[in-house]
Amino acid sequence: MQFHGEYQHRIDPQGRIAIPARFRYVFRGGIFLTKGLDPCVWAFSPESWGEWSASIAAMSPSRRQARVLRRATFGSAFDLELDRQGRVLLPQPLRRFADLNEEVVFVGTGNYLEIWDRHKWEEELPFVEEAAARMDDSTEGASR
Repeated sequence: MQFHGEYQHRIDPQGRIAIPARFRYVFRGGIFLTKGLDPCVWAFSPESWGEWSASIAAMSPSRRQARVLRRATFGSAFDLELDRQGRVLLPQPLRRFADLNEEVVFVGTGNYLEIWDRHKWEEELPFVEEAAARMDDSTEGASR
């Protein structure tokens, strides 16, 4: 499954968020939420989590950078289930980390989803657009 697109949603008063309908079937077996490397939450399917977490666990604990990444990944990970309406409770530590308030944006990034506060995502968009423009510039000559 490749996650793509942007989807705006709201966090309900109980701290739950509805997963975009088109992706719910992927999370029928559970959903893993963890801190992203940017101020967002990463949402993995069990299969994608298995691949990602295995790659992190394989890093040598003798390297400081690997230890820090292990702590960030596993120390903030939550193994959760969707309810019958396709919602998941966003744990308070993750909401606090990503400053998730009422309005959020799901962003597809291939093998996982990112969950951003809508305002923070709008601040991030110029960087995304700039990177896309640089990619266009670098591939322009290759198509000739």
